[in-house]
Amino acid sequence: MADCEPRSPVATDQLPGMAYRSWFLFIMVLVSASVQGERYLMVVMVEPIRRELGLSDAAIGMAKDMIIAIVYILAIIPLARLADRWSKRKIVAIAATVWSIAVIVCGAAKSFWVLLIGRAGIGLGEGGFTPPSQAWVADLFPIRQRATALSIFLLGASLGTFLGPAIGGLAVQEYGWRNTLIFASIPGFVLAPIVWLTLRDTRPGLADGAPLEKGPPVSFLQTARELLAIRTLPPLILAASLNALLTMGFISWAPAFVERTHGMPASQAGLQMGGALFFGSAIGHTIGGPLADFLGRRDMRWYIWMLMLSGALATGIGWMILTGPGDRVFPLYGLNMLIGGLSAAPLMAVVAGLVPSRSRATAIAILMVSIQVVGLGGGPVLVGWLSDLLRPVYGEQSLGMAMRWALLVGIPSTILAWIASRHCRADFKAAGGWDGPAPKPAMH
Repeated sequence: MADCEPRSPVATDQLPGMAYRSWFLFIMVLVSASVQGERYLMVVMVEPIRRELGLSDAAIGMAKDMIIAIVYILAIIPLARLADRWSKRKIVAIAATVWSIAVIVCGAAKSFWVLLIGRAGIGLGEGGFTPPSQAWVADLFPIRQRATALSIFLLGASLGTFLGPAIGGLAVQEYGWRNTLIFASIPGFVLAPIVWLTLRDTRPGLADGAPLEKGPPVSFLQTARELLAIRTLPPLILAASLNALLTMGFISWAPAFVERTHGMPASQAGLQMGGALFFGSAIGHTIGGPLADFLGRRDMRWYIWMLMLSGALATGIGWMILTGPGDRVFPLYGLNMLIGGLSAAPLMAVVAGLVPSRSRATAIAILMVSIQVVGLGGGPVLVGWLSDLLRPVYGEQSLGMAMRWALLVGIPSTILAWIASRHCRADFKAAGGWDGPAPKPAMH
């Protein structure tokens, strides 16, 4: 039977061949692009939705971003626990169906509350997709290939973040926001059965050569204690979260900064920022995993040193953004996203590789919750609070000064990553699989 033909959805004990795994990654990239595109599609619909439904900016902000973040944070750990015990394939397929239905609900919304329910459904679908998909990649690719595989997987997020607003903006002008949302639901409905019918579950730990784990399921508290006992993980997760705080603090205030400091119109700033963020993150994600796998063969600490270096370099480039001329702001933003993207796949590979295979989805969920709460939640708020605090002294320049103060976050993030690197060798050895031969894939 060819690798890409539909298989019985039963976890096997033989690592699939590269043809199947390439098909798997291709589908996962498309699914990831779908959910990210659905999430960010609304940024180009703010004004028509606001006018038609009579909403305030605060209500739009709640529906566009906050409700997704709240539902995502609440749902991700329970759904990750389910993924560790049940079928990752089924959860990913169901999640794609959920967010596709949710997009239709948004398109049919006649009131704020229906719109809010639809956006909450997108958050639920995203929360159900993230942990099992990344753990599934770890189940299929040996440790020495894992960061490369995760780099390919992460391209889906970059693609969706770019294509959702780009195609959506054109479609809204041509067909209106309601029809655009209906059209946008189609990819998820197409991909869900493809996941269900052509992919198959893989036993956790198979790619690492780990034996089948038997026994009753482990409680969440016991799992959390096991994860916190891995000395590399707490400082590593906190370092990644502080890096996210710095990144999101800068990105969320970028258009306002260039408008206040350099007089650039918001429309021009938005276009330049979108291109810089997409190309920077896409290149960084593409290069980061293979580079980490290459350097990691010489010293496994490179998987963590890349995060440490990205935090330090982001601080330096951030200073150049804030003190340089206006025409360099967005090229430097793109460079910052490239450097930050280099560390994304290695970070996920380390988290997935250090924890017990039965707890991978839960560990990834804990990482994502920390990044969401500290980074996406704290970064924009911290910069805004500092700007208000400094306004009596600096006036319209207070935002730039606040962003300079926020750069100090790069210092503890770099130190924490260095601390994590001191423990990683012993933790890698205890986890097993890092020095052993990769399991042989099936020959098809």
